[in-house]
Amino acid sequence: MFPRRKLVYYLVLNALVSACVTLSILYVYDSQYRSRARDEQPIMVEDLAQFEIATIIGAGMADSEMILIRNVGQSPADLTGWQISDEDGNVYTFNALSLPASAAIQLRTSAGKDTVIDLYWGLSAPVWRSGKTATLLDPLGNVRSVYQVP
Repeated sequence: MFPRRKLVYYLVLNALVSACVTLSILYVYDSQYRSRARDEQPIMVEDLAQFEIATIIGAGMADSEMILIRNVGQSPADLTGWQISDEDGNVYTFNALSLPASAAIQLRTSAGKDTVIDLYWGLSAPVWRSGKTATLLDPLGNVRSVYQVP
C-alpha cells in the first residue's frame, strides 16, 4: 500500500507541476503578444478612407462649375489635407473636414462662403473643360481618384 500511496502523490504532484508550467508558458506568451500588439500602430479610419471624384458639373462656367467628392467608405473619414489638382497646376487643399460614410461635398470653383455641403475654391475663371483630368490626392500625395471631364 505504501508504494501505491507514493505513486498517487507523485501523480498529483506531477499534474500540479505540469499545470503550473503550462499556465506560466501561456502567461508569458500572452503578455509578450499583447505588448507587441500595443506597440503596433492601429489602423486609423483615415488609412481606410475611400474618397472618389463622383462627377464634375458645369465645366467651363466658373459660376456653376463644381466637383462632387464622395466618401464611398463604410465609416466617417477625414478629408483634411487631401488635394484636387489638374494638369495646369491648379490645386485646392481641403481644410479640416470629415465626411460621414456615403456622404458627399461639393467643391465650387467660384468664390463664396463655405457651408456644410459646399466649399468654394475662390477662383474667377473656370478650371475644368472637356478632356481635362481632375486628380484627388491623399495627404501623402498618393493618387486616390481620377476623373476625366467628358
